[in-house]
Amino acid sequence: MIETVFVTGGSSTLGQRVLRRLTSHFHVLAVEHRHNVEIPDAEIELLRGGLEETVRNPQPLQRAQVVLHMAAVTHADDPAEYFHVNTDLTKQLMSACSASQHFIYVSTICAHPDGGAYGRSKWLAEEAIRGSRLDYTIIRPSEIYGSKDAEGIDALIAVARKVRILPDFRYGGSIKYAPISAQEAADFIAEAAIYRRETGQTYTLCADRLCTAPEMAQALRSSVRPLFVIPVPITMLRAAKALRLPMPFKRDQIDRLVLPKAYDSTLARRDYDFQAQSFIDYLTEIGKITARAGSGR
Repeated sequence: MIETVFVTGGSSTLGQRVLRRLTSHFHVLAVEHRHNVEIPDAEIELLRGGLEETVRNPQPLQRAQVVLHMAAVTHADDPAEYFHVNTDLTKQLMSACSASQHFIYVSTICAHPDGGAYGRSKWLAEEAIRGSRLDYTIIRPSEIYGSKDAEGIDALIAVARKVRILPDFRYGGSIKYAPISAQEAADFIAEAAIYRRETGQTYTLCADRLCTAPEMAQALRSSVRPLFVIPVPITMLRAAKALRLPMPFKRDQIDRLVLPKAYDSTLARRDYDFQAQSFIDYLTEIGKITARAGSGR
């Protein structure tokens, strides 16, 4: 008998990639919220509403053997919104689950008491999951690129291509990143739901090779010429925020940026053979393709 998986956050760009993988292994119940799930020819039972509707009407949730919780608020002006959705509603969702269900939570590498309001809200949800009676898997993706949402690491690269400037955020040296692609994240999340090789585990998804803005710039220079790396001290960003100057950041994103992160995908590699492509290699490949296309005009 085919198992059923209940999915929140399935209408996001990442979520739809995950759903594509799940449909060949599960009967899928997916919650649509704000955006429609658009996967042609996929057999998915769609449920309209958000997390609040889900916890008010938990009957569809209780039909599933696996609950995959990806829905979250990632950018908010009001910190209370993070804690309401990411912490409180996650706890309510867990309370609606039974001990026989496997609960998979997509968190963030920034889940930490000092990770700003967003990071703390996700950390509190993780702590509640670890203290619950449920079999669980927690997944902590690093920065994700290629999601078509034009934010985070993708936004930095878009700025470099458009205005030929790459900000180098400085906080005791260049901030380091270990991004993974949206497809790599989606594949791991789907495999964790399908195979569930270990329970009670927290998996970090990141590239093995860390990189800085100057290294990104070097990889991009085959297609973006000239490209200038501009040091941006975090103290300057904090001052601008304190003065309420217009900035393309939410207040807590600075805390996420400077948070020391545990970039270690050892467990993910051990249990699911996870290995992410180097972001520098990805940028170099894209740069060469773009340069060849430009020279062929």
